[in-house]
Amino acid sequence: MSKWRKSKYLKAITAMALTASTVVVVTPIASEASSFKDVHRTHPFYDDIKNLNDRGIINGFQDGTFKPEQNLTRGQAAKIIASVLGLDTSNVSNPNFKDIPTTHQYFGAIAALKQEGIIDGYEDGTFRQDDYIQRNHVAKILANAFHLKASNTNSLPFTDVLADYKEAIAALYENNVTTGKTATLFDGSSNVTRGQMAAFITRSEDAGHPISQPSQSVTFKVAEYTANEITISGKTYYFDDSVKSIFTTENKLALTGAEVTATIKNGVMTKVNNVVLNKAGTAEKEVVFNTNATLDSITINADGVTVKNVSITGNATISSNVKTKVAFEGATITGDLILAEANASLENKNVSQSTSVLTFKNSHIGKVHVKRNNISIVSNTVIPEIVITATISAINIEGAATKVTIESTAKLKMTGNVKFERLLLPTAVELALNVDGVVNYLTVLNADARITIGSGLLINTLSIPAGSTVTKIMTNYTAVASQIKAIIGGSSPSTGDPNIGGGNAAPDPVIPPEKVNEFNVKNAEELKQALKQVKAGDLIKLMAPVTTDITLTDLVLIDLNGHTLNGNVTITTPTAKGRYTFMPAGSTGTISGDLIINAPNVNISLDGLTVEGNTVIES
Repeated sequence: MSKWRKSKYLKAITAMALTASTVVVVTPIASEASSFKDVHRTHPFYDDIKNLNDRGIINGFQDGTFKPEQNLTRGQAAKIIASVLGLDTSNVSNPNFKDIPTTHQYFGAIAALKQEGIIDGYEDGTFRQDDYIQRNHVAKILANAFHLKASNTNSLPFTDVLADYKEAIAALYENNVTTGKTATLFDGSSNVTRGQMAAFITRSEDAGHPISQPSQSVTFKVAEYTANEITISGKTYYFDDSVKSIFTTENKLALTGAEVTATIKNGVMTKVNNVVLNKAGTAEKEVVFNTNATLDSITINADGVTVKNVSITGNATISSNVKTKVAFEGATITGDLILAEANASLENKNVSQSTSVLTFKNSHIGKVHVKRNNISIVSNTVIPEIVITATISAINIEGAATKVTIESTAKLKMTGNVKFERLLLPTAVELALNVDGVVNYLTVLNADARITIGSGLLINTLSIPAGSTVTKIMTNYTAVASQIKAIIGGSSPSTGDPNIGGGNAAPDPVIPPEKVNEFNVKNAEELKQALKQVKAGDLIKLMAPVTTDITLTDLVLIDLNGHTLNGNVTITTPTAKGRYTFMPAGSTGTISGDLIINAPNVNISLDGLTVEGNTVIES
C-alpha cells in the first residue's frame, strides 16, 4: 500500500468541480472536519474533507473554518497533490519557472510534480501559482497523477470540451471522478473550490494508480507515533498494514528510544528492516516487544526484554549491554542468534560476573553463537546448532540441540540438562561436562582435548582421534565407563580388548564423527553423481523414492528419509575396521532389493532399515 490509498469514507453524490494544477490547503491549524464551523455533516463534501484532514493533507484556518467554497490557487493545489502522492519535495530538480524561486513556499511541491510530468507551466515560462486553478487543468493533473485512462474518449456527453483536455476529462468522467456541471456541460474554464478539490482527489484515489516513487531507506530513533503514522525529521509517514503491528500502543514502552531502519515508498512505511531495542525492563516489570511483523534483523541492547511472535529473516543479536536476561517467545529467526562478547572489563571479572539467561519458548532459531562467558541458554524447542567460541569458560544449557561445537581453548565448564545429537570438540579444550542428559555422538577431533563427564550424562557413541586412547582423552574414564555405550577410533587402551562398547576403543577410526558434506538427491542420476563425490562421513539423503543399484566403497551415511531405494545395495570395504551405522539415528527406509555386505572387520548397525530382498554377509 502507499500513502495514496482508497478513501474509507462515503463519497457525496453531488457533482464536483475541477481545476488544473495542484492544490494545497492554506496555512492553518489542524482540526477535525466535524469541528470546522462551516463544514457540517450535511455538507456535500464533508466525507472528502474529513478524509484528507484526518490524513494531514489539508487543514483549516485559525478561525476554525475550512472555507470549502473558496477558490483554490495553482500553488495550493500543487502542495495538496504532492502531499497526497507522498512525493519527495526536498530532493528535486529546479523547473526554472520565472515566478517560482527556490525560496517559494510551494517550490518543492511544484518542482516534484513537474519532475514527475504531472504539471506544466505556461509558454512564457511562468507557473502563476497565485492564479485560481481551473477545472480543465485539474482534470489533466489528476489524470496524470493517478494514471486515469478512458476506453472511449468519444463517449463524453459534454459539448464544451476543448481538444487539449478531451482525453483527461474523458478519463475522469469514465472513472466517476466528475459528472460535469450539467448533463451536457463540463465548464472547464471555471475555478475549482477547496471543497471540490477534496472530492476530486478522494474520487481519483478510489479509481486510479498514482505515480510510484522509488523506495528509500530511513534510519531514526523512535519518539512519538500514532496507530497510523509517525513523524521523522519533520515529515509524516503513514504505516502500511504490514508494519502496524510494530507501532502499537502496547509496544510504546519497548520502542522508547529504539533505533529503527525502515523502507519508505510514496510516503508510506512499507517495511521495518532493522530494530535496536534500547529500553530495559526491571525485575518487577519486563519490557515486551510483541509483533507478528517480519524484520531483517533485531538487536537487543538492554536487559529484561522479551520479544514475542516476530519473524527475523536475518540475524538477532544480544549486545554486550545485556547482563541479566532476554527471552524469545513464539519467534522465528532464520539467520543466526549472536550473543555478543561482554565488555573486556567484565570478562576479566569472571568470578563476580553474573549469569545472563537467554530463554527460547516455542521459538525456532538458526545457529546460536555464544561469544561470552556465564551464559545460560534455556529452550523448550530443539536448537539446530550452538557454537561456543574460543574465550568461553562457563556455560549452562537447559534443552536440546542437534549440533554443538566447542571452539573454546580455555578451561570450559558446561552445566545443565541436555539432549545433544552431536557434540564436537575441534580444539584442545579442557572440558568439564557436568551436565545431565544424553549426547548421542561425542566427537573429539583434537588429540590434545581433555574431558571429564558427570555421573548424570549418557554418551551413546564416543569418537576419539587416531593414535589417542580413551583414557587419555577422558581423564575420569574409569569411573564413567559404564555411561559410554560405544567408542570409535583411537588406539586400544592397555587392556587390548576388542571394541565392544562400554569403554573399549576400536583400533582404527572408521567413521569421521562429523559428516562433512550432505547431498540431497531426488532421482537416480543425482544419486549416482553424489556417490562419485562422497567421502567417509558424508551423508546422502533421499528426498524421494529412487530406482537404481548402488555400491558403497566408503562408509558414508545413507538417510533413506522414509523412502524406498528400489534396487540392490552393496557395501564393500574389506579393509575397514570398527563400527558403522548405515543410517543416521531416527531415520527409517526400505531397500526393495538385496543388501550385500563385504566388510568383515566392521560392526554394522542397520537400525531403522527394512530389506525386502536378501541380506548377504560376505567374508
